[in-house]
Amino acid sequence: MAAFQRAILGMASAVLLLASGPADAAWRRAETDHFILYGEIEEGRLREQAIVLEEFDRLLRLLTGVDAASPPNKLPVYLVYNHDRLRLVRDVSYGVGGFYLASPDGIGAFVNQRTNVGRYGPNDTLFHEYAHHFMLQYFPAGYPAWYVEGFAEYVATADFRSDILEFGRYNDNRSLWLSDKSRWIPYEHVLFGGDRKPQWGDSARFYAQSWILVHYLMSDPARAAATRAYLSALSAGEEPRTAFQSAFGMPASDLDARIRAYARDGIAYTRAPRGHAVADPVITTLPTSSDELMLLQAVMRVGVPEKARKAVLERTRREARGKEDPFARRVLAQAEALYGNAAAADRLLGELLQASPDDAELLYLKGMRYLTAGRADEAARAAYFAEAKGWFVKAHKVDPNHFPTLYRYAEALSVEPDYLSENTTNILLLARSLAPQVAEIGIQAGQILLLREEYDAARAVLTPIAASVHHPQSVAAAETLLEAAKNRRPVDERVGFDFGDAEQAGSTE
Repeated sequence: MAAFQRAILGMASAVLLLASGPADAAWRRAETDHFILYGEIEEGRLREQAIVLEEFDRLLRLLTGVDAASPPNKLPVYLVYNHDRLRLVRDVSYGVGGFYLASPDGIGAFVNQRTNVGRYGPNDTLFHEYAHHFMLQYFPAGYPAWYVEGFAEYVATADFRSDILEFGRYNDNRSLWLSDKSRWIPYEHVLFGGDRKPQWGDSARFYAQSWILVHYLMSDPARAAATRAYLSALSAGEEPRTAFQSAFGMPASDLDARIRAYARDGIAYTRAPRGHAVADPVITTLPTSSDELMLLQAVMRVGVPEKARKAVLERTRREARGKEDPFARRVLAQAEALYGNAAAADRLLGELLQASPDDAELLYLKGMRYLTAGRADEAARAAYFAEAKGWFVKAHKVDPNHFPTLYRYAEALSVEPDYLSENTTNILLLARSLAPQVAEIGIQAGQILLLREEYDAARAVLTPIAASVHHPQSVAAAETLLEAAKNRRPVDERVGFDFGDAEQAGSTE
Protein backbone atom coordinates (compact mmCIF):
# COMPACT_ATOMS: atom_id res chain seq x y z
CA MET A 1 0.00 0.00 0.00
CA ALA A 2 2.91 2.30 -0.15
CA ALA A 3 4.99 4.20 -2.62
CA PHE A 4 8.47 4.44 -1.28
CA GLN A 5 11.53 5.42 -3.20
CA ARG A 6 14.82 6.49 -1.88
CA ALA A 7 16.60 9.63 -0.69
CA ILE A 8 19.87 10.48 -2.42
CA LEU A 9 22.93 9.35 -0.52
CA GLY A 10 26.47 10.24 -1.48
CA MET A 11 29.57 8.28 -0.59
CA ALA A 12 32.88 10.06 -0.13
CA SER A 13 35.95 8.26 -1.36
CA ALA A 14 37.61 8.75 2.00
CA VAL A 15 35.09 6.37 3.55
CA LEU A 16 36.78 3.52 1.75
CA LEU A 17 40.06 4.10 3.56
CA LEU A 18 38.76 2.92 6.92
CA ALA A 19 40.73 0.42 8.95
CA SER A 20 39.90 -3.24 8.65
CA GLY A 21 37.74 -5.02 11.21
CA PRO A 22 38.95 -7.39 13.89
CA ALA A 23 41.15 -10.24 12.73
CA ASP A 24 38.69 -12.89 13.93
CA ALA A 25 35.68 -11.38 12.16
CA ALA A 26 33.86 -14.07 10.16
CA TRP A 27 31.02 -13.61 7.72
CA ARG A 28 28.17 -16.09 7.88
CA ARG A 29 25.26 -16.49 5.50
CA ALA A 30 21.73 -17.48 6.55
CA GLU A 31 19.02 -18.17 3.98
CA THR A 32 15.29 -18.29 4.72
CA ASP A 33 12.13 -18.18 2.62
CA HIS A 34 12.29 -14.39 2.09
CA PHE A 35 15.78 -13.27 3.11
CA ILE A 36 19.49 -13.88 2.69
CA LEU A 37 21.31 -12.55 5.73
CA TYR A 38 25.04 -11.89 5.80
CA GLY A 39 26.32 -11.29 9.31
CA GLU A 40 29.56 -10.49 11.05
CA ILE A 41 28.05 -12.10 14.13
CA GLU A 42 28.11 -15.49 15.79
CA GLU A 43 25.95 -18.24 14.38
CA GLY A 44 23.30 -18.30 17.11
CA ARG A 45 22.64 -14.58 16.82
CA LEU A 46 22.45 -14.80 13.02
CA ARG A 47 19.95 -17.65 13.27
CA GLU A 48 17.84 -15.65 15.72
CA GLN A 49 17.81 -12.61 13.44
CA ALA A 50 16.83 -14.70 10.43
CA ILE A 51 13.92 -16.28 12.30
CA VAL A 52 12.71 -12.92 13.64
CA LEU A 53 12.73 -11.43 10.13
CA GLU A 54 10.63 -14.30 8.82
CA GLU A 55 8.16 -13.81 11.66
CA PHE A 56 8.02 -10.10 10.89
CA ASP A 57 7.19 -10.89 7.26
CA ARG A 58 4.39 -13.12 8.54
CA LEU A 59 3.11 -10.27 10.75
CA LEU A 60 2.99 -7.89 7.77
CA ARG A 61 1.06 -10.46 5.77
CA LEU A 62 -1.50 -10.77 8.55
CA LEU A 63 -1.88 -7.00 8.96
CA THR A 64 -2.25 -6.33 5.23
CA GLY A 65 -4.13 -9.45 4.17
CA VAL A 66 -1.42 -10.52 1.71
CA ASP A 67 -1.74 -14.13 0.67
CA ALA A 68 0.29 -13.89 -2.54
CA ALA A 69 3.22 -16.17 -3.19
CA SER A 70 6.65 -15.01 -2.07
CA PRO A 71 8.62 -12.94 -4.60
CA PRO A 72 11.31 -14.85 -6.52
CA ASN A 73 14.12 -12.58 -5.30
CA LYS A 74 15.00 -12.71 -1.61
CA LEU A 75 16.08 -9.53 0.14
CA PRO A 76 19.81 -9.45 1.05
CA VAL A 77 20.39 -8.08 4.56
CA TYR A 78 23.88 -7.22 5.81
CA LEU A 79 24.39 -7.12 9.58
CA VAL A 80 27.64 -5.31 10.36
CA TYR A 81 29.35 -5.01 13.73
CA ASN A 82 29.96 -1.24 13.98
CA HIS A 83 29.25 2.08 12.35
CA ASP A 84 32.54 2.28 10.48
CA ARG A 85 31.55 -0.87 8.61
CA LEU A 86 28.25 0.77 7.75
CA ARG A 87 30.11 3.79 6.39
CA LEU A 88 32.07 1.52 4.10
CA VAL A 89 28.85 1.22 2.10
CA ARG A 90 27.56 4.80 2.39
CA ASP A 91 28.89 7.90 4.12
CA VAL A 92 26.16 8.27 6.74
CA SER A 93 26.18 10.15 10.04
CA TYR A 94 26.66 8.42 13.36
CA GLY A 95 22.99 8.80 14.21
CA VAL A 96 22.05 6.43 11.40
CA GLY A 97 21.46 2.84 12.45
CA GLY A 98 21.11 1.44 8.96
CA PHE A 99 19.78 1.99 5.48
CA TYR A 100 18.11 0.35 2.53
CA LEU A 101 19.28 0.74 -1.06
CA ALA A 102 17.30 -0.06 -4.20
CA SER A 103 19.03 0.49 -7.53
CA PRO A 104 18.98 -1.13 -10.98
CA ASP A 105 22.10 -3.04 -9.90
CA GLY A 106 20.47 -4.64 -6.88
CA ILE A 107 18.64 -4.17 -3.58
CA GLY A 108 19.95 -4.55 -0.05
CA ALA A 109 19.49 -3.55 3.59
CA PHE A 110 22.44 -2.69 5.83
CA VAL A 111 22.17 -2.54 9.62
CA ASN A 112 24.63 -1.73 12.39
CA GLN A 113 24.00 -4.36 15.06
CA ARG A 114 25.36 -2.10 17.81
CA THR A 115 22.93 0.76 17.22
CA ASN A 116 20.27 1.05 19.87
CA VAL A 117 20.52 4.67 21.06
CA GLY A 118 17.23 6.60 21.04
CA ARG A 119 15.46 3.68 19.39
CA TYR A 120 12.75 1.26 20.47
CA GLY A 121 14.86 -1.81 19.83
CA PRO A 122 17.72 -3.24 17.78
CA ASN A 123 15.43 -4.20 14.89
CA ASP A 124 13.38 -1.04 14.43
CA THR A 125 15.53 0.26 11.57
CA LEU A 126 15.41 -3.04 9.73
CA PHE A 127 11.69 -3.51 10.36
CA HIS A 128 10.93 0.03 9.14
CA GLU A 129 12.82 -0.48 5.90
CA TYR A 130 11.48 -3.95 5.27
CA ALA A 131 7.94 -2.62 5.72
CA HIS A 132 8.61 -0.25 2.80
CA HIS A 133 10.13 -3.03 0.73
CA PHE A 134 7.18 -5.32 1.49
CA MET A 135 4.50 -2.75 0.70
CA LEU A 136 6.04 -1.84 -2.62
CA GLN A 137 6.35 -5.50 -3.52
CA TYR A 138 2.67 -6.25 -2.99
CA PHE A 139 0.97 -2.82 -3.15
CA PRO A 140 2.93 -0.63 -5.63
CA ALA A 141 0.43 2.24 -5.61
CA GLY A 142 0.69 5.97 -5.03
CA TYR A 143 -0.35 6.14 -1.41
CA PRO A 144 0.24 9.35 0.58
CA ALA A 145 3.51 9.92 2.37
CA TRP A 146 1.94 10.08 5.83
CA TYR A 147 0.59 6.55 5.43
CA VAL A 148 3.79 5.21 3.89
CA GLU A 149 5.93 6.41 6.79
CA GLY A 150 3.32 6.10 9.51
CA PHE A 151 2.65 2.44 8.76
CA ALA A 152 6.38 1.63 8.67
CA GLU A 153 6.82 3.34 12.05
CA TYR A 154 3.77 1.57 13.47
CA VAL A 155 5.10 -1.92 12.70
CA ALA A 156 8.76 -1.10 13.39
CA THR A 157 8.26 -1.46 17.15
CA ALA A 158 7.36 -5.13 16.80
CA ASP A 159 9.11 -7.12 19.51
CA PHE A 160 9.50 -10.89 19.40
CA ARG A 161 10.27 -12.06 22.90
CA SER A 162 10.11 -15.65 24.13
CA ASP A 163 6.70 -16.90 23.01
CA ILE A 164 5.06 -13.45 22.85
CA LEU A 165 4.78 -10.92 20.03
CA GLU A 166 4.13 -7.26 20.83
CA PHE A 167 3.60 -4.45 18.31
CA GLY A 168 2.13 -0.97 18.30
CA ARG A 169 4.09 0.21 21.33
CA TYR A 170 5.45 3.71 21.81
CA ASN A 171 8.55 4.67 19.91
CA ASP A 172 10.31 6.92 22.42
CA ASN A 173 12.14 8.90 19.76
CA ARG A 174 8.95 9.67 17.82
CA SER A 175 6.98 10.38 20.99
CA LEU A 176 9.52 13.00 22.02
CA TRP A 177 8.66 15.04 18.94
CA LEU A 178 5.00 15.01 19.94
CA SER A 179 5.57 16.40 23.44
CA ASP A 180 5.24 20.07 22.40
CA LYS A 181 1.78 20.11 20.83
CA SER A 182 2.03 23.82 20.08
CA ARG A 183 4.52 22.98 17.33
CA TRP A 184 2.56 20.19 15.69
CA ILE A 185 2.08 20.45 11.95
CA PRO A 186 -1.64 20.95 11.20
CA TYR A 187 -3.07 17.65 10.00
CA GLU A 188 -4.54 19.38 6.96
CA HIS A 189 -0.93 19.95 5.91
CA VAL A 190 0.24 16.46 6.90
CA LEU A 191 -2.45 14.92 4.71
CA PHE A 192 -2.68 17.31 1.80
CA GLY A 193 0.39 19.54 1.84
CA GLY A 194 0.17 23.23 1.09
CA ASP A 195 2.15 26.46 1.28
CA ARG A 196 2.84 26.39 5.03
CA LYS A 197 6.26 27.87 5.80
CA PRO A 198 8.63 25.06 6.88
CA GLN A 199 9.88 25.13 10.47
CA TRP A 200 12.84 23.54 12.21
CA GLY A 201 12.04 19.95 13.13
CA ASP A 202 9.21 19.57 10.62
CA SER A 203 10.71 16.43 9.12
CA ALA A 204 10.91 14.64 12.49
CA ARG A 205 7.46 15.91 13.47
CA PHE A 206 6.03 14.64 10.18
CA TYR A 207 7.29 11.13 10.93
CA ALA A 208 6.02 11.33 14.52
CA GLN A 209 2.60 12.69 13.59
CA SER A 210 2.26 10.16 10.76
CA TRP A 211 3.07 7.38 13.23
CA ILE A 212 0.48 8.49 15.82
CA LEU A 213 -2.11 9.02 13.07
CA VAL A 214 -1.68 5.50 11.69
CA HIS A 215 -1.69 4.16 15.25
CA TYR A 216 -5.03 5.92 15.85
CA LEU A 217 -6.49 4.61 12.61
CA MET A 218 -5.29 1.03 13.14
CA SER A 219 -6.50 0.87 16.76
CA ASP A 220 -10.18 0.69 15.82
CA PRO A 221 -11.77 -1.67 13.25
CA ALA A 222 -14.16 1.00 11.93
CA ARG A 223 -11.35 3.51 11.48
CA ALA A 224 -9.17 0.85 9.85
CA ALA A 225 -11.98 0.08 7.37
CA ALA A 226 -12.42 3.79 6.67
CA THR A 227 -8.69 4.07 6.04
CA ARG A 228 -8.82 1.29 3.46
CA ALA A 229 -11.76 3.02 1.76
CA TYR A 230 -9.90 6.33 1.75
CA LEU A 231 -6.72 4.87 0.26
CA SER A 232 -8.75 3.07 -2.41
CA ALA A 233 -10.50 6.33 -3.29
CA LEU A 234 -7.14 8.09 -3.64
CA SER A 235 -5.86 5.32 -5.91
CA ALA A 236 -8.98 5.75 -8.04
CA GLY A 237 -8.13 9.43 -8.49
CA GLU A 238 -10.66 11.06 -6.16
CA GLU A 239 -9.93 14.53 -4.78
CA PRO A 240 -8.18 13.93 -1.40
CA ARG A 241 -10.27 16.23 0.83
CA THR A 242 -13.54 14.98 -0.63
CA ALA A 243 -12.40 11.36 -0.30
CA PHE A 244 -11.43 11.93 3.34
CA GLN A 245 -14.81 13.45 4.23
CA SER A 246 -16.60 10.60 2.49
CA ALA A 247 -14.55 7.82 4.12
CA PHE A 248 -14.35 9.18 7.68
CA GLY A 249 -17.51 11.26 7.88
CA MET A 250 -15.64 14.35 9.05
CA PRO A 251 -13.32 17.00 7.62
CA ALA A 252 -9.59 16.49 7.98
CA SER A 253 -9.42 19.59 10.20
CA ASP A 254 -11.13 17.57 12.96
CA LEU A 255 -8.10 15.27 13.17
CA ASP A 256 -6.01 17.72 15.18
CA ALA A 257 -8.24 17.56 18.25
CA ARG A 258 -8.85 13.83 17.94
CA ILE A 259 -5.18 12.86 17.62
CA ARG A 260 -4.16 15.17 20.47
CA ALA A 261 -6.74 13.48 22.70
CA TYR A 262 -5.59 10.04 21.55
CA ALA A 263 -1.97 10.87 22.35
CA ARG A 264 -2.94 12.38 25.71
CA ASP A 265 -5.05 9.46 26.88
CA GLY A 266 -2.36 6.87 26.13
CA ILE A 267 -2.20 4.33 23.37
CA ALA A 268 -2.86 0.63 23.51
CA TYR A 269 -0.64 -1.98 21.92
CA THR A 270 -1.17 -5.53 20.71
CA ARG A 271 0.16 -8.57 22.53
CA ALA A 272 -0.26 -12.02 21.01
CA PRO A 273 1.39 -15.45 20.84
CA ARG A 274 4.25 -15.64 18.38
CA GLY A 275 2.45 -18.40 16.51
CA HIS A 276 3.92 -21.30 14.59
CA ALA A 277 7.69 -21.51 14.31
CA VAL A 278 9.32 -20.76 10.99
CA ALA A 279 11.72 -23.11 9.25
CA ASP A 280 15.27 -23.11 10.56
CA PRO A 281 17.58 -21.08 8.28
CA VAL A 282 20.42 -22.70 6.37
CA ILE A 283 23.67 -21.21 7.69
CA THR A 284 27.11 -21.38 6.11
CA THR A 285 30.42 -19.80 7.08
CA LEU A 286 32.01 -17.84 4.24
CA PRO A 287 35.69 -17.86 3.17
CA THR A 288 38.18 -15.92 5.23
CA SER A 289 38.84 -13.72 2.19
CA SER A 290 35.32 -12.34 2.58
CA ASP A 291 36.30 -10.18 5.58
CA GLU A 292 36.69 -6.92 3.67
CA LEU A 293 35.61 -8.16 0.25
CA MET A 294 32.08 -9.09 1.35
CA LEU A 295 31.05 -5.48 1.87
CA LEU A 296 32.86 -4.39 -1.27
CA GLN A 297 30.87 -6.98 -3.21
CA ALA A 298 27.71 -5.73 -1.52
CA VAL A 299 28.51 -2.11 -2.42
CA MET A 300 28.89 -3.03 -6.08
CA ARG A 301 25.72 -5.12 -6.01
CA VAL A 302 23.63 -2.12 -4.94
CA GLY A 303 25.45 0.42 -7.11
CA VAL A 304 28.34 2.76 -6.40
CA PRO A 305 28.00 6.54 -6.82
CA GLU A 306 30.19 7.73 -9.68
CA LYS A 307 32.48 9.80 -7.47
CA ALA A 308 33.35 6.75 -5.34
CA ARG A 309 33.98 4.18 -8.08
CA LYS A 310 37.71 4.73 -8.34
CA ALA A 311 38.09 4.28 -4.58
CA VAL A 312 36.00 1.09 -4.64
CA LEU A 313 38.13 -0.30 -7.46
CA GLU A 314 41.40 0.51 -5.70
CA ARG A 315 40.19 -0.89 -2.39
CA THR A 316 39.01 -4.11 -4.05
CA ARG A 317 42.32 -4.56 -5.86
CA ARG A 318 44.20 -4.05 -2.61
CA GLU A 319 42.03 -6.43 -0.57
CA ALA A 320 42.08 -9.14 -3.29
CA ARG A 321 45.84 -9.00 -3.78
CA GLY A 322 47.45 -12.36 -3.08
CA LYS A 323 44.10 -14.13 -2.64
CA GLU A 324 43.42 -16.80 -5.23
CA ASP A 325 40.24 -18.38 -3.89
CA PRO A 326 37.14 -18.17 -6.14
CA PHE A 327 35.33 -15.64 -3.93
CA ALA A 328 38.19 -13.12 -3.97
CA ARG A 329 38.65 -13.51 -7.72
CA ARG A 330 34.91 -13.09 -8.28
CA VAL A 331 34.78 -9.80 -6.39
CA LEU A 332 37.87 -8.54 -8.19
CA ALA A 333 36.34 -9.54 -11.54
CA GLN A 334 33.22 -7.61 -10.59
CA ALA A 335 35.22 -4.46 -9.82
CA GLU A 336 37.28 -4.70 -13.03
CA ALA A 337 34.18 -5.32 -15.18
CA LEU A 338 32.23 -2.41 -13.73
CA TYR A 339 34.90 0.20 -13.02
CA GLY A 340 38.32 -1.06 -14.03
CA ASN A 341 40.42 -2.69 -16.71
CA ALA A 342 38.51 -4.55 -19.44
CA ALA A 343 41.39 -6.93 -20.18
CA ALA A 344 41.70 -7.86 -16.50
CA ALA A 345 37.94 -8.40 -16.34
CA ASP A 346 38.04 -10.65 -19.42
CA ARG A 347 40.87 -12.74 -17.95
CA LEU A 348 39.23 -13.18 -14.56
CA LEU A 349 35.72 -13.78 -15.90
CA GLY A 350 37.07 -16.20 -18.50
CA GLU A 351 38.75 -18.31 -15.83
CA LEU A 352 35.74 -18.21 -13.52
CA LEU A 353 33.27 -19.04 -16.29
CA GLN A 354 35.40 -21.94 -17.45
CA ALA A 355 34.95 -23.45 -13.99
CA SER A 356 31.27 -22.37 -13.66
CA PRO A 357 29.80 -21.83 -17.16
CA ASP A 358 26.21 -21.59 -15.85
CA ASP A 359 26.84 -18.98 -13.16
CA ALA A 360 24.21 -16.27 -13.81
CA GLU A 361 26.08 -13.51 -11.99
CA LEU A 362 29.32 -14.14 -13.87
CA LEU A 363 27.44 -14.12 -17.20
CA TYR A 364 25.76 -10.87 -16.18
CA LEU A 365 29.12 -9.32 -15.25
CA LYS A 366 30.52 -10.33 -18.64
CA GLY A 367 27.62 -8.45 -20.24
CA MET A 368 28.29 -5.46 -17.98
CA ARG A 369 31.95 -5.44 -19.08
CA TYR A 370 30.77 -4.72 -22.64
CA LEU A 371 27.93 -2.41 -21.64
CA THR A 372 30.37 -0.33 -19.59
CA ALA A 373 32.78 -0.14 -22.53
CA GLY A 374 29.95 0.95 -24.82
CA ARG A 375 28.88 3.73 -22.49
CA ALA A 376 32.40 5.16 -22.62
CA ASP A 377 32.91 4.82 -26.41
CA GLU A 378 30.14 6.42 -28.45
CA ALA A 379 31.71 5.44 -31.77
CA ALA A 380 31.82 1.74 -30.88
CA ARG A 381 28.74 1.75 -28.66
CA ALA A 382 26.49 -0.23 -30.97
CA ALA A 383 29.03 -3.04 -31.33
CA TYR A 384 29.75 -3.19 -27.60
CA PHE A 385 26.04 -3.15 -26.74
CA ALA A 386 25.38 -5.94 -29.24
CA GLU A 387 28.06 -8.07 -27.53
CA ALA A 388 26.57 -7.24 -24.12
CA LYS A 389 23.14 -8.44 -25.28
CA GLY A 390 24.44 -11.90 -26.02
CA TRP A 391 25.82 -12.31 -22.51
CA PHE A 392 22.65 -10.94 -20.93
CA VAL A 393 20.60 -13.48 -22.87
CA LYS A 394 22.79 -16.26 -21.46
CA ALA A 395 22.46 -14.88 -17.93
CA HIS A 396 18.68 -14.60 -18.25
CA LYS A 397 18.35 -18.20 -19.36
CA VAL A 398 20.13 -19.32 -16.19
CA ASP A 399 18.27 -16.93 -13.85
CA PRO A 400 15.10 -15.42 -15.37
CA ASN A 401 14.38 -13.53 -12.13
CA HIS A 402 17.58 -11.49 -12.02
CA PHE A 403 16.13 -8.03 -12.66
CA PRO A 404 19.46 -6.22 -13.27
CA THR A 405 20.04 -8.52 -16.27
CA LEU A 406 16.66 -7.58 -17.76
CA TYR A 407 17.15 -3.87 -17.14
CA ARG A 408 20.64 -3.77 -18.62
CA TYR A 409 19.47 -5.83 -21.61
CA ALA A 410 16.89 -3.11 -22.24
CA GLU A 411 19.67 -0.53 -21.99
CA ALA A 412 21.66 -2.47 -24.61
CA LEU A 413 18.58 -2.30 -26.87
CA SER A 414 18.29 1.48 -26.44
CA VAL A 415 20.61 2.20 -29.41
CA GLU A 416 18.54 0.12 -31.83
CA PRO A 417 15.90 1.56 -34.20
CA ASP A 418 13.11 -0.65 -32.82
CA TYR A 419 13.80 0.17 -29.17
CA LEU A 420 10.15 1.16 -28.65
CA SER A 421 8.96 -2.30 -29.60
CA GLU A 422 6.54 -4.40 -27.61
CA ASN A 423 9.43 -6.73 -26.78
CA THR A 424 11.46 -3.99 -25.06
CA THR A 425 8.35 -2.80 -23.25
CA ASN A 426 7.68 -6.28 -21.91
CA ILE A 427 11.31 -6.62 -20.78
CA LEU A 428 11.12 -3.40 -18.76
CA LEU A 429 7.73 -4.28 -17.30
CA LEU A 430 9.04 -7.68 -16.25
CA ALA A 431 12.06 -6.04 -14.60
CA ARG A 432 9.70 -3.67 -12.79
CA SER A 433 7.46 -6.52 -11.61
CA LEU A 434 10.52 -8.25 -10.14
CA ALA A 435 11.80 -5.07 -8.46
CA PRO A 436 8.96 -2.55 -7.98
CA GLN A 437 11.11 -0.91 -5.29
CA VAL A 438 13.59 0.48 -7.87
CA ALA A 439 12.54 3.92 -9.05
CA GLU A 440 14.84 4.02 -12.09
CA ILE A 441 13.33 0.84 -13.52
CA GLY A 442 9.83 2.19 -13.02
CA ILE A 443 10.75 5.45 -14.73
CA GLN A 444 12.11 3.66 -17.79
CA ALA A 445 9.06 1.36 -17.93
CA GLY A 446 6.70 4.31 -17.58
CA GLN A 447 8.60 6.31 -20.15
CA ILE A 448 8.50 3.62 -22.83
CA LEU A 449 4.75 3.20 -22.27
CA LEU A 450 4.38 6.95 -22.65
CA LEU A 451 6.45 6.97 -25.85
CA ARG A 452 4.22 4.19 -27.17
CA GLU A 453 1.19 6.36 -26.29
CA GLU A 454 -0.07 3.84 -23.74
CA TYR A 455 -0.97 6.67 -21.41
CA ASP A 456 -3.12 4.89 -18.82
CA ALA A 457 -0.54 2.15 -18.32
CA ALA A 458 2.19 4.79 -18.01
CA ARG A 459 0.21 6.60 -15.30
CA ALA A 460 -0.16 3.39 -13.28
CA VAL A 461 3.59 2.77 -13.36
CA LEU A 462 4.68 6.35 -12.64
CA THR A 463 2.20 7.31 -9.92
CA PRO A 464 3.93 5.44 -7.04
CA ILE A 465 7.26 7.06 -7.86
CA ALA A 466 5.80 10.57 -8.07
CA ALA A 467 4.11 10.08 -4.68
CA SER A 468 7.41 9.45 -2.88
CA VAL A 469 8.95 11.79 -0.31
CA HIS A 470 12.41 10.23 -0.30
CA HIS A 471 14.02 10.56 -3.70
CA PRO A 472 13.67 14.08 -5.15
CA GLN A 473 15.51 13.24 -8.37
CA SER A 474 13.22 10.33 -9.20
CA VAL A 475 10.15 12.21 -8.05
CA ALA A 476 10.92 15.14 -10.33
CA ALA A 477 11.46 12.88 -13.34
CA ALA A 478 8.32 10.85 -12.60
CA GLU A 479 6.21 13.98 -12.13
CA THR A 480 7.29 15.33 -15.52
CA LEU A 481 6.48 12.06 -17.26
CA LEU A 482 3.24 11.66 -15.31
CA GLU A 483 2.05 15.11 -16.34
CA ALA A 484 2.60 14.19 -19.98
CA ALA A 485 0.69 10.93 -19.47
CA LYS A 486 -2.24 12.71 -17.80
CA ASN A 487 -2.43 15.19 -20.68
CA ARG A 488 -2.02 12.33 -23.19
CA ARG A 489 0.82 14.03 -25.00
CA PRO A 490 4.37 12.99 -25.99
CA VAL A 491 7.16 13.58 -23.53
CA ASP A 492 9.35 16.60 -24.30
CA GLU A 493 12.66 15.13 -23.15
CA ARG A 494 13.61 11.51 -22.58
CA VAL A 495 15.17 10.25 -19.37
CA GLY A 496 18.31 8.27 -20.19
CA PHE A 497 19.43 4.96 -18.71
CA ASP A 498 22.24 6.77 -16.90
CA PHE A 499 19.59 8.48 -14.77
CA GLY A 500 20.46 8.11 -11.12
CA ASP A 501 23.81 6.48 -11.95
CA ALA A 502 25.96 9.21 -10.45
CA GLU A 503 24.16 9.09 -7.10
CA GLN A 504 22.51 5.88 -6.08
CA ALA A 505 19.30 6.01 -4.15
CA GLY A 506 18.65 4.90 -0.62
CA SER A 507 16.83 5.43 2.64
CA THR A 508 18.37 5.90 6.07
CA GLU A 509 16.93 5.52 9.52
